[in-house]
Amino acid sequence: MVLQSMKRAMLPLGIYRKNAENLTNELKVYADEIERLYTEIDALIPEGFITTATGIGLKEYEELFGPEQDSLSPQTRRERLLGRMNLGEGDFTPAGIRKALDSFGLEYAISEFPTLNRLNIVAQTDYSKAEQTFIKEEVEKIVPAHLEFQLVFNTLTWSELDARDKTFAQLDSDDLEWDQIDALD
Repeated sequence: MVLQSMKRAMLPLGIYRKNAENLTNELKVYADEIERLYTEIDALIPEGFITTATGIGLKEYEELFGPEQDSLSPQTRRERLLGRMNLGEGDFTPAGIRKALDSFGLEYAISEFPTLNRLNIVAQTDYSKAEQTFIKEEVEKIVPAHLEFQLVFNTLTWSELDARDKTFAQLDSDDLEWDQIDALD
């Protein structure tokens, strides 16, 4: 107990005697606050490690890479963070890129074109605009610079495109670039 420890340490000074009520109360206030700090430190220590973090620690680690992912379970958040933190120099291979994509929860299909130094990544799930922005930023960080890549979040199927009741000439007259077509919802 902090109060007893403080009293023992102050005993040689001779001013914190049992009959010095105000000074004893002062020590008690200090001791209570130190105990409160110890409690907060005890709660904070596990947050400093990904494997034991459950709240603020996960948030802080996630914000190193992007937004907090508080809609996910702590276990999923930990797995993604550990995957991200364990990327190394040798992970800029197809397997390493997949490992990185998995680390931030992207459901995807990859098409590789090695002779063209090209990679196409197609998202297989609907993502909000904010999630798309985050994913684009993260993919740009992990794809090696010598590769061209395309990241597609196209949720518009051919059936949905056909349902617009436009001929190919009418669609073509929209004069959209591929990136704009890929962004159609």
